[in-house]
Amino acid sequence: MKSCDILIIGGGIVGLTLAREWLLRTPSAKVVVLEKEGNSITHGTGRNSGVIHSGIYYTEHSLRARLCVEGAALMRDYVQAKGLWIDPCGKLLIPPSEAALDAIDVLKTRGQANQVEVREVDGKQMREIEPRANTQFNRALFIPVTSVVDPKSVAAAVVDDVRQLGGDIRYGEKVLRIDTGRGTVRTGAGSYSAGLVYNVAGLHADSVAKNAGLQTRYSFQPFKGKYWKHADPEFQMRCLVYPIPNLKLPFLGVHTAHNRHGEVYFGPSSTPVIGRENYSGLQGITMRDGLSLSAALFWKLLRNTNGLRALAWREAKLLRLAGVCHEVSQLVTGVVASELQQSIAKVGIRSQIFDPKAQSLVNDFVVVDEHRTVHVLNAISPAFTASFAFANYLIDQHGH
Repeated sequence: MKSCDILIIGGGIVGLTLAREWLLRTPSAKVVVLEKEGNSITHGTGRNSGVIHSGIYYTEHSLRARLCVEGAALMRDYVQAKGLWIDPCGKLLIPPSEAALDAIDVLKTRGQANQVEVREVDGKQMREIEPRANTQFNRALFIPVTSVVDPKSVAAAVVDDVRQLGGDIRYGEKVLRIDTGRGTVRTGAGSYSAGLVYNVAGLHADSVAKNAGLQTRYSFQPFKGKYWKHADPEFQMRCLVYPIPNLKLPFLGVHTAHNRHGEVYFGPSSTPVIGRENYSGLQGITMRDGLSLSAALFWKLLRNTNGLRALAWREAKLLRLAGVCHEVSQLVTGVVASELQQSIAKVGIRSQIFDPKAQSLVNDFVVVDEHRTVHVLNAISPAFTASFAFANYLIDQHGH
């Protein structure tokens, strides 16, 4: 039996920043991170678009809003201090339809409440910011603080920090059993006795929580996000372009993304799947997932949840390349279907929970304490942006 002060299940960005912060605050602490994969970037962290979000979307006083705003500042400071790549490009929010115009004022109000700098711009200003912007409605919002980083580089830097600070990251160790009464965790490589356990296992956080005996009303429904890459390397974007979202839906809709190499992507889709790691074909689908993550839950959501019928219709259109191009053309001009290629590598899965009492997808972070075990059950976007602030929150509010 190996002993430690802090045991963290999950070696993605939230687990890594949590380990780093514990070691910075308490250098003498023995901190162990368990990760079932051979690295920290196999799943959400490595498949993230690297956008440092501003916090404009999230309801005032929500945990997402608070941690996103705080985390964005900490992430930018960290990346700059480490000398990592960052593109402070800003983001345009463009109405894709006339119906979206009403949400502009709502987002401006949220942005101001969350202390996010946001400017309303007209068509001329939009084109000055991004020449490819679709100016059909002559109104948009610009958020200058939004930036893009390389998430794999960020994760690698935090891994180095944790190790240099004396932390122990153990890759290839899958948790098999948790006994919260005794404070023990068993893996395929041995057992651990810990003073405090954090479950930040992302796509598997709910199953880890059930393993620990946690009972909640929530169920789990993952959504796959696919992207389409622009085939022409000369096609460049000055800034990010997102739609003014339908505020009744839990997802932002198809938008642009770009990386340090200048490659431009459009997406993501938001398709319900029955495999936590179902990135392509039948990959990642297990018998257990097939039974617990039934697509029947999604169709139940469609019948009972406001706005999700619109989501299903939008997703149906994305099954055809022409539908993808139509969504993109509402935001960006000069894109044709023949120039789009579905990206095999850039596919992510959102670890989303559903609340049957409210009959809705849960749109905030959810953290549950039980028997000195802390479960992060809904680390949805913007968890990457929020990660450094999330670490502070988990220690300040759940570290005793």
